[in-house]
Parts: sequence; C-alpha cells; structure tokens
Amino acid sequence: RSGKTMDIHATKAVVLASGGFEHNQTMREQHLPTPTQKSWSASNPANTGLPIEAAINAGAAVRGMHEAWWCTTYKVPGKELPFLSIMEKSYPGNCVVNRNGQRLANESMNYQMYVQACFEAKKNGKPVDDLWMVFDARFRANYLVGPLMTSKLMPDALLPKSYFCNEFLSKADSIEELSAITGIDQAGLKNTIANMNHYAQTGHDDEFNRGGFAYDRYYGDPEVKPNPCLAPIDQGPFYAIRLYLGEFGTNGGLVINPDGQVLHSNGSPLKGLYATGNCTAATLPTYPGPGSTLGPAMTFAYQAAKHISNFDDAAVTTS
Repeated sequence: RSGKTMDIHATKAVVLASGGFEHNQTMREQHLPTPTQKSWSASNPANTGLPIEAAINAGAAVRGMHEAWWCTTYKVPGKELPFLSIMEKSYPGNCVVNRNGQRLANESMNYQMYVQACFEAKKNGKPVDDLWMVFDARFRANYLVGPLMTSKLMPDALLPKSYFCNEFLSKADSIEELSAITGIDQAGLKNTIANMNHYAQTGHDDEFNRGGFAYDRYYGDPEVKPNPCLAPIDQGPFYAIRLYLGEFGTNGGLVINPDGQVLHSNGSPLKGLYATGNCTAATLPTYPGPGSTLGPAMTFAYQAAKHISNFDDAAVTTS
C-alpha cells in the first residue's frame, strides 16, 4: 500500500484461486515434457506458479504436474502473447510437419490430444522442436488462419511485411522453394504433400485416419468431398506457418479434497488453506470439451466458502 509491502493476516482461511505455472520456465523444465518454452504459452504472463510453490513449501501434495491444457500456438510479430491455433489445422488442405517433413498426428483431432500425440511421437524418435502448418493458395483463399483473413478479403499485399519471417509466415511459389526458406527437408515435405494429395482423392488418410472421427468432421468443410478434412495441397503459392507446442494453462497442481481444502503430502488437510482453479490438480484431466476448468473452479470455490463459513446446505433446503 502506498508503495510499501504489507503483510495481511487471514483470520479464518486463505483460498488460492490462481492460474498455473505456465510462465515459470524453471517449473516447466522440471515438470512438463520437453521441448517447453514459456514464450509458447498463450496464458496470462502473471501465471508463474508462485501460489503452488508457496503451498508446496508448506507441505502440500501435488498431482499431474506433467500435464497442461495443450494447444499449438503461433507467435504473431508485434503481439505480446502467442495466438492459439485451435481450428486451423482441422480445415481441409493443410498438413503439419516437422523439420524432416513428417506428419506427427491427425491434424483434425482436438487440440489437447494433438499436442499429446506430438509428445508421444517424440518418444518414438521424431523431432518436434520445429513444426509448420503447410497449405496452399486454395486454403489461403477459403479459410481464416489466426490473424490472417482469407486472401479474398486480405490479399498478401495487404499483410504486414513483418509477418513474412521464419518465426511466423513463409511463402513460396513451389514446395521446393518453401523447403529452402523454412529449412524443412525437401524430400520429406514433397513426399508428405504427395501423400496428402492422394488421401484427398481417395478420402482416406492411411497414416492417421484424419476425418475418420466425428470431432474431426465438425471443423471440416462439408463442401469438400469425399472427406471434409482432406483437400489437395497443389495450388501455388504455398505457405508455412510456424507452430509451437504451447498451451493456455497447466492443469497439474495442488491436491484438494471435496471441501476445497489443500491436502498435505501425508493426506491430511492443511488447516486454513483452500484452493480452486488451475493451481489445483485438474478434476477433468482429459478432454470433455472447452471450459473444462470453469465448472470445477466455481464448484470448489463454492465448496471452500461453505466449509470456511460452516454453511449448511441441508439446513437451507429444509427451512
């Protein structure tokens, strides 16, 4: 207050209701799969994990620290935080490749599972440090890609010149030239593009069954036949957008009980300490759908408030 640090003493309890540790590089390297960089995260820069560390120092138990709400991201020049790449990969007429020109997973699967699949691919020896979403002029004309409106609305000549850099967007008249600009292995990329064009014709992705699931087709284009998630990549110019294995929040953290009390590593409640939100271990660590953090955050905040105030639901109901 007035420029001075104050100690505030809680008379009943403290409720931690913060984000995770996305912007703490040390904690990322300690807990999350690699490669990992805080600069890839689209979360609030204030999420540095300090409440989690403070609770751990008080003896709190943690769980699931190796996981996050994963989503590929891209860094737009001039923007402080990366953009989430949620839907773009699902549209027909693109593929995501590593520096060897290899695909790693079904691009149309949900964003959480896609990044998890990339980490699994790394365990099998495939590099994941450098990823690009490759697409052609047809894709550019028909679909939004982050801040890029379709070329029908925003031709390349109207895009900021700063966009065309190796950290974000590359453009070339041929696949060979695109390989040279990005550093993607030319033979690998040409082979992958040829496969994608074949899959678009047959309607079946022989590698990852892209478009074979209801979720895939939700973001597909119903006008594209026979598979709404597969279209050829054959109309120049060709483009590549740099992608990163980012997230919009970690989902491992403090272990709590049904009353929102933070548990000690021995399983007993830490007196006076409660938590909710992304600083706690996720109640729904898989992917039931968007908003998986919001319901549990509100629920355990309510549970904590009841427990702190000795509020009785049953007494209210009967009265």
